[in-house]
Amino acid sequence: MARLMREKLLMQIQMILILIIQLSSIVGGLTNASKNGHQKAITLKTAPNMRKPRTIVVGGGPVGLSAALLLACRGYDVTVFEATPTEKIKAFDPALAYLYNINFRGQVFTKKFPSVHNRLLKRSVPSTDTGLIVAPGDVEKKIQYPKLPIEEGDCSYWIPRHEMVLLMWDAIDQHNNERGDSNSVGRIDYEHGVDCIHVHPSDEHENHVSVVVKTKSNGKEKTVEANLVVGADGINSKVRECLRERAGLFETWRYNDKKFKIRKWVTPATGLRLKALQLPADNYWVQDANGQKVMIKKNDLVAVRGKRTGPLEYLSLGSLPVNHSTTIRPANCITRPNHVLWNMKNAAEMKTWFKDNFPRLDLDDMISDHEWERFAKADGLAFPPCQYSPGLQVSSDNNEYGVVLLGDAAHAFSPDIGQGINAGLMDAVQFNEILAKTCADEASIESTKITLGAALKEYERIRAPETRALIRLARFGSPYQYNQPWLKDRIGKKLWTANVIMRVFLNKLSFGIFPKPMILAASSKKLTYRQLVRRADLGTLGLVSAVVFSILKIFVSHTLFREKILPGVLTFVQ
Repeated sequence: MARLMREKLLMQIQMILILIIQLSSIVGGLTNASKNGHQKAITLKTAPNMRKPRTIVVGGGPVGLSAALLLACRGYDVTVFEATPTEKIKAFDPALAYLYNINFRGQVFTKKFPSVHNRLLKRSVPSTDTGLIVAPGDVEKKIQYPKLPIEEGDCSYWIPRHEMVLLMWDAIDQHNNERGDSNSVGRIDYEHGVDCIHVHPSDEHENHVSVVVKTKSNGKEKTVEANLVVGADGINSKVRECLRERAGLFETWRYNDKKFKIRKWVTPATGLRLKALQLPADNYWVQDANGQKVMIKKNDLVAVRGKRTGPLEYLSLGSLPVNHSTTIRPANCITRPNHVLWNMKNAAEMKTWFKDNFPRLDLDDMISDHEWERFAKADGLAFPPCQYSPGLQVSSDNNEYGVVLLGDAAHAFSPDIGQGINAGLMDAVQFNEILAKTCADEASIESTKITLGAALKEYERIRAPETRALIRLARFGSPYQYNQPWLKDRIGKKLWTANVIMRVFLNKLSFGIFPKPMILAASSKKLTYRQLVRRADLGTLGLVSAVVFSILKIFVSHTLFREKILPGVLTFVQ
């Protein structure tokens, strides 16, 4: 009996032990599940509230807006400050009626955003769909239709500046509408009609840069802070100026302020003045030698020469391709500053002079009195020197915050080579790519803090040589294309043309071993600006070496050298 009781007790104890083990495993599982669930809850709860890195973009042109889009897609909350008032930001401005040519470099950016690229295709004219019309000043000569050179690489697109700006602002609005509550994508806020008046490290919040802006309409000032400030505010960049002057607490940062001193070069195009006469795109006719009117297609490049040929009176009306939906077409007037065009200040005088100088055009029918008045009073624009800033960035000593320069704030030049907008867009793309490679964890603000300074320094290391090469290309690419009538301009153009023809001939003769002229190879997608300039320099070195060798050969073979100079040299050596 006792034995049976002991066995029964042991069985009960075993059952209790098994039950305890099972309960402990269940409790353990619940505990682990609770821990995991708690961790997930924290992640889900804190991720939306995690403070994103902030960026301020000074300048709301195409380059500034491209940087805003790229950084917002990387998780930055972006604020854009643009000086142009709201009512003018999307309006057509005759004073800025020039066109961009978006080539394959610029399309590296647009193709990252399909909606942007599709808008570009709809609002522009492809280079493959353009022709050239030249109407001589002598009305007895026939209108010419020269063939345009075949472009290397991808098709480029002609688009008016205001259309490109409008396209980019539309992309900003679309970005904000589509991002929803996504924590991985930043929001882009913007203010129009505000001037940047100061940039300096924040004296209130650690690891921030302060930007002081003033509203044009009421003069009120405010200070906004961010981890990163992008200076895309043009040729007269206030951001760059503050870096140069070591404004505010920048004096405590360890960097060479001299690298932000602009380096400038004067070219034959520097100082030329431009203003545009607005022509009706649907009513643009030119009279041919036989008296017949020729309708100008919207997608053609047009040059209508004036009949006056004096150095102070020669003028050519140049029009670039526009989209089929365009109703107003700018005719660019590009002259020296002392041209008579700039001395005429009333509509009647301007109209009389143009009618006499351009007999091929029926200006009474094409241009209204209001447009003549506007054109006469317009100040126009002046082509800048070729210039660049050797410095492109600064960052704090702890690499947690900084400032970067993009676009015309970093490099600017006259529109000879059509690379301004493309180089600026590539600045934004390059910086974004370097930021992506440098930051190991894009979702982590801590990672961004640690690596932002490294990204800025790497951007300057890679992009600064490209900027220098770009300015070399701008200086020597095609500065005589504006056909100015001064003697030095005519001689310079003949020499430049001879140089281009010689290099093209040598390129063909050597089956491509000798490089093409820089301006003809600039559209090649295979070459960076540095490679482009380096190849041109090697070609120049080869030409100089050939000339020096030829001179020495002639000198050595000369009788005087063989009979008198060479024996004397040998005697002296012995």
